[in-house]
Formats: sequence, structure tokens, C-alpha cells
Amino acid sequence: MFVRSVHYHDWRNLAEASADFSPGINVLWGMNAQGKSNILEGIYFFARGRSFRGARERELVRFGSDFARADLAFRRDTFSEDTALDAVLPLSGKKRLAKNGAPLSSIAEMLGLFRAVLFTPQNLSIVTGGPLERRAFLDIALSQISGDYLACLRRYVRLLAERNALLRRAADGVEVSEEEWTVYAEGMAEYGARIAGYRREYVSLLASAVERYFAGMTGGREIPGLLYRSHALPDGFVLPDLLTNPSSKADSGPLYQKLTENREREIAAGSTLWGVHKDDVILTLNDADARTYASQGQQRSLVLSMKLGEADIAKRIGGEYPVILLDDVFSELDEERRRYILDSLSGDGGEEGSVRQIIVTSCEPDVIPGARAERVTFRHVTNGEVSEN
Repeated sequence: MFVRSVHYHDWRNLAEASADFSPGINVLWGMNAQGKSNILEGIYFFARGRSFRGARERELVRFGSDFARADLAFRRDTFSEDTALDAVLPLSGKKRLAKNGAPLSSIAEMLGLFRAVLFTPQNLSIVTGGPLERRAFLDIALSQISGDYLACLRRYVRLLAERNALLRRAADGVEVSEEEWTVYAEGMAEYGARIAGYRREYVSLLASAVERYFAGMTGGREIPGLLYRSHALPDGFVLPDLLTNPSSKADSGPLYQKLTENREREIAAGSTLWGVHKDDVILTLNDADARTYASQGQQRSLVLSMKLGEADIAKRIGGEYPVILLDDVFSELDEERRRYILDSLSGDGGEEGSVRQIIVTSCEPDVIPGARAERVTFRHVTNGEVSEN
């Protein structure tokens, strides 16, 4: 899978901007605040359905304009024609999404059509932040490769919000029937068990990829570790491999028991205290907590390894590599690590469409070392405009 072209109208500072891309390595270069990251933001919007910066949709609209528009054309590996995705985001009213000119009813209908993996300096929070950051990483990665996971997650989140409201009502003295409690416990346990199964399998696959990439970046001197830990399920509990066999059944018993045995504590707290919304991924380096003991450079290498592993798993499950977006990543890496990453990402070869596509932003065009720069597509970004260079 690779991006063929993008076009923007009044998206952030991009009044009217277009860019074509090639399979392999592409570099968007220019000074800060010229629009490089805005271009990546627009590309990634079609993979995730929202800004990776956490911006509201109206904040994507250029100042003084009524709407923002982004158009993306991409090519699947086994397809001979491009797929076109369009998004129109008005200052007020409902956004409009389309595939090949045909309207899409929702973001959920668009997710999974185009896939991308993004690394930005802000992703260090996956290591340095709390469990929410690591759950978000899993949710974003899994939602792109499994429609069932996304559906389970949406249902679980809705049931969680409704059950929390029920707990607050009970805390205020409103009587809640046993039937109501049972319905929510059964629903959350069912979807939560499937979510936990997906996450556990994904982290197991990711751990192997991270160890390989991290060893390549550091010469094998340090050993990273990833362990999925669920607040809802007991240690050692066997979960099905749902990524490779989505028809598998997940045992909801342990989570159902948690949600029924501890109700009084949850009523006192006014929120659900057990469930997959409390899960975490424990990240270690040489068996020590990476959040506490790893240097910033080690943390950066660990997160970058996780992102490269995310791309590998997407290929394994989905049959083709996603587009890899690296926002101002190489400026913090020495030349040896740059070379290793580029060799790892672009070493597939083969016919057009089978090569992984990497789109990199940089303040300088010489971010790609050595003779490899001769095979790179460069685009210069200045004042919201893109030119060949």
C-alpha cells in the first residue's frame, strides 16, 4: 500500500497544496512551521479518522475559511487502480467523507480502507506516560487491522459509560434492579474478554518484533520486554488467538465475576473499577522499568521499535505493509541508527507496490545518509506550498 498523491484546500496553513509520492522513501523538508507535519496529519487522518495531535476538526480549518478539505489517492498492492478518499470538514455542521466519489456514512466505514503507522516525538509518552497512552497505542493499531476489535471496543466504551452512570445513580440512592446490573456485567464481560484476547495476542507478536528491531538499533546490548497485564483477568489465564482466528470464543467468566462481586466498592467509587479500560502494557529494558530507568534515547528507540513492529504485524495480518509516516524522527538519531532503520524499512525490493513506503519530515534535505539519497523522492515545503526538489 502506498500514497500516490494528496491535495489540501484550507487545511491548517495549506491554502492550496498538492504532493505526489513514490514507493520507497519520500522526504518532506523545510523549516519549522511551514506545513510538513500538517501534510502528515492529513494523510494519517484517513487511517485514524482524527488528528494525531488531538485537535478538534474545526481547528483543522484554515483561519478565515469555512471548511477544510483533504483528498488522498492510494494504491493497494494487488490493485491496478487507485482508491480515492475525500474528507470535507466544515466549521459547523457534519463532516462529509467519500470513497471514489461515493459518500461514506461514518468514520467507522472509512477505517481500515487506508492504513498507516505514525511516529512523532510525542509518541515517547507511550513509555513515559500512564496506562492510557499504552492502551491508546493498542487500540489504534488493532482498530486498523481488525473490524471486530473496533466494534467490540466501541460497544464496550458505550456500556462502560452507561454502567458508570448507573453506579452514580445507585450512589445517590436510586434503586437499580438486579436485571440491570446483570445486563451490563454480561455485556462488558463479553466484549471485554474479546478485547483482552486481541490485546494479549497483539502484545505477544509485538514483543518479538520489538526485540529484533531494538537489537538492530543498539547492537544487541540491551533486551526490551513487553508484557500485557489485564486488571480484569487473572495472570496466566488462557485467551484465544483472535487475530488469527476471529471466530474463536473468549471466556467472559473471570471479568463477569469481577463485575458482580465488587459492586458495592464500585458504587462507593462512582465508577467501574475492573475491566479492560484498566489494562496496561509493562515495558522493560533489561528487566527494569523503562519508564523509570531508561534514558530518553533508549525510550525513543523502544517506541520506534514498537512502531516498526506495528507495521510488521499489519503486514502479517492484513497482507500488505501500511504507509509509514515519520515526523521529525531522524533529527534525534545518529547516522548508524538512521541507516539501520532505512535498511530495515526499504530492504524488501520487488515490483512497484510491494516496497514499503516511508514519508519522512525533516528540516534539512540531507537527513538521508549516503548514496541512498539518490533513490529518494524529495519535496520542499515552504509557506504551505509544496515543490519538487
